[in-house]
Amino acid sequence: MKMISRNVVRGMAVGGALLVGLGSTAAYAGGSTNTKLDNGVLYFEAHNGREIGQSASKVYTGERYTKTGGSAVTAQLRVSFERGLYKDTLKTVKKGQSIRYSVTVPVSVASDCSAVGVMVAGGKSYETPYIDHLC
Repeated sequence: MKMISRNVVRGMAVGGALLVGLGSTAAYAGGSTNTKLDNGVLYFEAHNGREIGQSASKVYTGERYTKTGGSAVTAQLRVSFERGLYKDTLKTVKKGQSIRYSVTVPVSVASDCSAVGVMVAGGKSYETPYIDHLC
C-alpha cells in the first residue's frame, strides 16, 4: 500500500506531513515501502525533490506507523541516511491510531542515494526496506 503515488505527488515536508498535489514523473526512482509487524504497519516513502516538482538538491521523506492491535506503545520514528540519522520525539500510539514523521534533507546527506525508515519501540528496532535512487 503506497502512502502517496509518485505520479501525483508534488509537495514538501511541512509540519510533519507530506502535502499532496499534482505533478509528473521524473527519472528518479524513489518510492514507498512498508514493513508489517505483529501489531501494526510501518510505512516509509522517500523522493528526490525533482521527482515531486521540487528542488533536485533535496530528499523528502514521510513515515507513518499505524497500530492495528495490542496495547499502547511508546515509539520513536527515525529516518536514516548514509550521513545522518534524524529522530522524531517519543510518541505513544494506541490500537487504531497512527503516528507520523517527515524530514527533508540535502541530497548530500543521502550520499549513497538511499534512505530507510526506522521505528524504535520497546527497546527493539524495526526497519522498512531501503528506498534507493534518490539522487
